[in-house]
Amino acid sequence: TLEVVKRKSVEEKAATKRALEKARAQTRVNVGAAFQRWRQLRDQMGLKSDAKVADFLLDR
Repeated sequence: TLEVVKRKSVEEKAATKRALEKARAQTRVNVGAAFQRWRQLRDQMGLKSDAKVADFLLDR
């Protein structure tokens, strides 16, 4: 038996993308003018991700 797989419409894809972006936006932190310092700290400490930088700063 063959299953028919219906493709998502453009509107459905856009709605899915918006929902995922909305969920992702809830975890964002704006470091604003401190962005260069943030990157510098990440590089100096050899941290692999921004999440690791946040952990490092919170654990201090």
